[in-house]
Amino acid sequence: MSIYQPRKAYSMPKRRKITIVYDQPAGDISRELEFVFGESAVAVDGKTHVVDTSVASILEQVEAVSEALLQAGYIVSTLPVKQEVGELINELQAEKPDLIFNFCESFQEDARQEMNVAGLYELLRIPYTGNPPLTLGSALNKVRTKEILSFHKINVPSFWVFNSVDEIGKSKIKFPVIAKPLHEDASIGISNSSIIYNVDRLCEHVDIMLKGFKEPVLVERYIEGREFNVAIVGNANPMPLPISEIDFSSMPDGYHHIVSYAAKWMPDTIEYRSTIPVCPAKIGKRLEKKIIGIALRSYKALGCRDYARVDMRVDKTGKAFVLEVNPNPDLSPHGSGFARSAEAFGWTYNELINKIVESAFERQRS
Repeated sequence: MSIYQPRKAYSMPKRRKITIVYDQPAGDISRELEFVFGESAVAVDGKTHVVDTSVASILEQVEAVSEALLQAGYIVSTLPVKQEVGELINELQAEKPDLIFNFCESFQEDARQEMNVAGLYELLRIPYTGNPPLTLGSALNKVRTKEILSFHKINVPSFWVFNSVDEIGKSKIKFPVIAKPLHEDASIGISNSSIIYNVDRLCEHVDIMLKGFKEPVLVERYIEGREFNVAIVGNANPMPLPISEIDFSSMPDGYHHIVSYAAKWMPDTIEYRSTIPVCPAKIGKRLEKKIIGIALRSYKALGCRDYARVDMRVDKTGKAFVLEVNPNPDLSPHGSGFARSAEAFGWTYNELINKIVESAFERQRS
């Protein structure tokens, strides 16, 4: 019997008001492009000639979620988060929503403020979808995530954190490793050059990242193997959706088997075309059970609620390592792993969005 059981259809809700709060897209992605393509990606006038869909994805999600909620009978408004916190407070108090659908992942272009925006909802006593401030802050700090998971006996890759290049020589690093910014998500700062095989190259790369991102650099052991992710919805009895695997088999020589920024957001790149999601993953029941068990334990260990995604790798010995717990994953209707897993489970996109909303409302009643 499959572990994926069909769910009852959701009932039509009352006419409650939901405000979708999201980041005001900055539109300047030159920093990310330099890490992916080098200076050649940016023209003399400072405008890029490379297609990046990360900004469009935010707007696509807002439009799709808005339509799903309207069709479900909710009164829906949208609110882009701008630069002034006072303005955000005034607009939320004027809107008086019954629920916020929270898409905000930064404030004033600082991802570390994501948790504080959720904290603002708490102070205003406005219910909202998704994860609480502590979970958002813990997940964005990749070291804190690893510490929490390790405490719960969940495997994570060994890691080091560097605030300066001078610290590298004092660490006993086992190569190869992958280097990434400590406080970013959405694969920001991750490129084909992020996989590193020696100390000299690591020093060079860490120096570039420290100057470019102005935050510590996380260096972790690179796990060769298969990459999976598990989308989870719910609270008291969270529901794992069908496992998705990233198929790297078409990746050309010279390209590492990773989900880089280009692989995630830039359709014109080799990396994007060579990272093919397969859902449901073609794996045996034993591995399926292991991956789902680890994903659910990770979800609970980080205090996730309503929905989140857990990413992991399984090495050639069958040992699984959690790479990341994403408490605010992409919910784009076309192309996102979450929507793909929901479809494989038998849900329409509208059913997925309404299930998330129902989970949030249920928390208010409990």
